[in-house]
Amino acid sequence: MNIKILFTGLLSTILLTSCLDCLDCQSSTDISLSVEYYSSNNGSMSLDSTTNFSYSGPGYVNTALPTNITSSSDISPYLSPITVREACGEDLKDINNSTVSFETTIGDSISGIYKYNWTESWDCK
Repeated sequence: MNIKILFTGLLSTILLTSCLDCLDCQSSTDISLSVEYYSSNNGSMSLDSTTNFSYSGPGYVNTALPTNITSSSDISPYLSPITVREACGEDLKDINNSTVSFETTIGDSISGIYKYNWTESWDCK
């Protein structure tokens, strides 16, 4: 009986402590994109041109970023429309009042190689 009470008390303490380790975090994102276009030249691929774009706005990247994009394309659908989220535990430790950098490359030498670099700035309170 005493073990059940002790175990219940210990479990309650752990759960309450983990709930206290949460903050509301607001994010903004800066994205830069380099698109490389190639052409076939005597059986080998050679770089034709490179186009660069940039975007800044509220939110964080929450889905796969697009290919076939131009400088007039709207990037905001690829960012979370909710700019504040609750972060707890390890997630909070990773982003708490910091800037996190990411990069990804998608596409191919025929349609274009899309090299995304972006930073998410987090302000947690």
